[in-house]
Amino acid sequence: MDLENIRKNIYHSYNEEYLKKILIDFSNQTLDTNNFNIENRNINKVLNSFFEDLIYKAKSKNGKYSPKEIIDDDNLLEEALTYINEHKNFYQQKSNEANLRDFFFSSSMVGKVTNFNPVIARKIYEKYLPYENATIFDYSCGFGSRMLGALTSKYNYHYIGVDPYEELYKRLLFFSKWIKDTLNNKAIAEIFNTGSEQYISQLKEKVDLSFSSPPYFNYETYTSCNTQSYIKYNTYNSWLENYVKKTLENIYKYTKENGLHLVNLEDTKRIKLLNDWLDIATKVGFTLEEIETLSTRKRYSNKNSNKLLVMRKS
Repeated sequence: MDLENIRKNIYHSYNEEYLKKILIDFSNQTLDTNNFNIENRNINKVLNSFFEDLIYKAKSKNGKYSPKEIIDDDNLLEEALTYINEHKNFYQQKSNEANLRDFFFSSSMVGKVTNFNPVIARKIYEKYLPYENATIFDYSCGFGSRMLGALTSKYNYHYIGVDPYEELYKRLLFFSKWIKDTLNNKAIAEIFNTGSEQYISQLKEKVDLSFSSPPYFNYETYTSCNTQSYIKYNTYNSWLENYVKKTLENIYKYTKENGLHLVNLEDTKRIKLLNDWLDIATKVGFTLEEIETLSTRKRYSNKNSNKLLVMRKS
């Protein structure tokens, strides 16, 4: 089997004009904000085109290896392909590359991280901020999905995001410029290469809504750089005190009176982050208004569903 050819073709590759058409069509699409169903799956091709290599480098504790570790190692790659060949009833795609991508999602050998769905991100914004020029703060940018949702909305949002991962930060800048150049709309993107626990004075009382899907302590490893919160604060209690609490204190300062704080979370067998986040947010000053259930891809192999906590500064 030609492993080098598989490595060459494992990453999705699309014609740029095709990607631009997908982006424009998504921007022009009217989404139903009465539910969080995913009404457009093509838009994920845009994210894959810009971020798939970084996603494959990252690893969750759901598996032993990241996709990139399997791709780069002859023995691991052959082991994965052998497993796929022995389970043809499950892996029925037309190519080795397509089968491997399915394997990355389904095998306990692989800890593939998830990316928040941009359709759901845009629905959340348009449901809770159905007006022009509102300011959104994303306190954990990740792989561009929430920024994509914000910059494609008819409401021309001002998206502000932070992320301490320098390589990802540079990719986000490039991606935001590509979106803006393609759509030529009035939306604004502003990104800071820092962690959300670091206070940014110019954001004080500027934010209408904050929303993200934050890191779950050390469950997902994006990079080994010492800027990562799980490395800086290497126990769960320290992470809650120095990352989550400071992040929420900053968000409270950034948020306008009567503004909203939203967070996408699910509990795991190991940590009950949903309750811990809610407890800290309440102590900081936010009031819980509702908890929604989201139909987005789960981070963990458990029965808990993704929850959207909706809180208000009053």
